[in-house]
Amino acid sequence: MAIAIPTFPVGSSTTISLKSSAIDQNPYLGGPTQRVARLGDKWSYSVDMRPMRSSQARPLIARLLQGLSAKVLVPIILSGIDLRGQTDVAVTSGAGKTLTFTGSPTGKVEGQFFSLVSNGVRYLHQITTISGNTISFQPSLKVALKGGEVLEFAAPMIEGFLEGSEQSFTVGMAENLGLSFKVSESQ
Repeated sequence: MAIAIPTFPVGSSTTISLKSSAIDQNPYLGGPTQRVARLGDKWSYSVDMRPMRSSQARPLIARLLQGLSAKVLVPIILSGIDLRGQTDVAVTSGAGKTLTFTGSPTGKVEGQFFSLVSNGVRYLHQITTISGNTISFQPSLKVALKGGEVLEFAAPMIEGFLEGSEQSFTVGMAENLGLSFKVSESQ
């Protein structure tokens, strides 16, 4: 079971990155380079929290230390997109980089992140286009869809492992420096 990292303090800074699995093929005797897309693109999410009181830092530190031996769930914070009133929806069908869903498309916009929950595992995606109840997204699906999977728009999360095999924190320093960590998708 994944360890849920609580919501971080307001004013924290986040960086999201997509690592592509594509490879470049360079012809031996010249000619144009070709980029070959492959499945397996993965997101990573870095968080730098603002300074906080010890009482705020302790629960976060406990969860981060638990995350050394288990997957973690971290909420994705994206400024400029109002998630209030957004609802989670169910998948009707999908393949590749397109899917349709039931429920309301209201408020969902290009560039917005969502989690696809399939068999209890979350996969992070980003909307590239939306038309009614059909969305295109990146990266490609990593699992076959049966229909009925949940798309979390209201509170998207990344599921994966913390970077590195060691975490150390000084609670007193969190008041001056804050905390930082990086999580990368494992699926």
